[in-house]
Amino acid sequence: MTIARPCLPKDVKAVSSCPENTVLTGINYLKGQAPVLAMKDEDYPPWLWNLLKPKVIPDDGPGGVGEKIRMRKENRARIREQNFMKTQ
Repeated sequence: MTIARPCLPKDVKAVSSCPENTVLTGINYLKGQAPVLAMKDEDYPPWLWNLLKPKVIPDDGPGGVGEKIRMRKENRARIREQNFMKTQ
């Protein structure tokens, strides 16, 4: 079972959405801080490009990690539904 996230095809290399030296507004939150500029794609760490890949949950049978993750997800959804119904 996988969690749905936007992903890229395996053979396509991810590229940033803004060109180099673009001012990224809203990132610097300290007063008087210099504006944050976008870097070249090669200057970013390699793990950054893996954030868009879907998370793979192992299917390791009953009592395994995959089942625990699935049960937690279902429990959270049930709690959200119950809380929503309380507000109606």
